[in-house]
Amino acid sequence: MKRYETTFILDPTLGEEKIESEIKRVSDFIEGHGAKILRTDRWGMRRLSYPIAKKTQGYYVFILFEGEYNLPKELERLYNLTESCFRYLTVTSETEFIPESQSKEERTTSKAEKDAEQ
Repeated sequence: MKRYETTFILDPTLGEEKIESEIKRVSDFIEGHGAKILRTDRWGMRRLSYPIAKKTQGYYVFILFEGEYNLPKELERLYNLTESCFRYLTVTSETEFIPESQSKEERTTSKAEKDAEQ
């Protein structure tokens, strides 16, 4: 399985309940295709670089997941069918994933061990 990250921008006029349901819809779609979600970050309301559909703000969401090669294409199809989704981007992730449950000391130690091996 490859690691992917997807970021999408939702319409800010939806309201908190509808935004949460859209995020859950995307998450359920990803998991429904046999992928594993590693992290979900809600970046919240942010100013857009340029107006989209006469809106100057959007609600940003970031999801890091592991899945099959065809999942990004299916995810794009879902985004295109979702009217409340302004923009989206899904790319292959090259960053190393460190679970949040791992303490800062363990991260430092494991990084030092990797450096020592090289």
